[in-house]
Amino acid sequence: MELHSIDTLINEYEELSVYTESRVREAVDDVIRKYGITFEQLCILRMLCTRPGMNSTSIAERLHINKSGVSIRINRLINRKLIEKKKIDNRSFGLYQTNAGKEIYEKAQEKIRALVSHWIKMVGEKDAATFIRIYRKINEIIIQSGAGS
Repeated sequence: MELHSIDTLINEYEELSVYTESRVREAVDDVIRKYGITFEQLCILRMLCTRPGMNSTSIAERLHINKSGVSIRINRLINRKLIEKKKIDNRSFGLYQTNAGKEIYEKAQEKIRALVSHWIKMVGEKDAATFIRIYRKINEIIIQSGAGS
C-alpha cells in the first residue's frame, strides 16, 4: 500500500475514533457529573461489570494507563463505595462493583446503548457486525505484534 493511502487511512481513523469517543463521553456526561466521577472511573466500573474480579494490573493493561494511575482511580472508587476489594486467595484480591457502582454503570450503559443503537439502526446490523469483526481482527493483530511494532 502506498504511503499516501496509509496516511489517509490513519487520518480518517483518528478523526472517526476521536469523534465517536467524544460522542460517547457526551452521552454519559450527565451521569458522570451527577455522581462526581471521571470518565476513566466509569470505564473501570464498566470493566468490572463484564469482568468481575479483575485486579489493578489487568485494568492498567486494558486502559493503557500506568499502574499507579489506575491505583489512584481505584482507591477513589473504593472510598466512594462504588467498588470493593475481595480476597481471592492468600495473595491476591479482585475488584467488584458494589450496588451503588452497578447503579451508576447501568445509568451510563442506558445512555451508551441509546446512542449506539441509533448508530446501528442507521448503518444496519449487518454492516455494524462487519465493522466489529474487522475492528476485532485489527485489535488481535495489534496485540499479537505488540503495540509499538
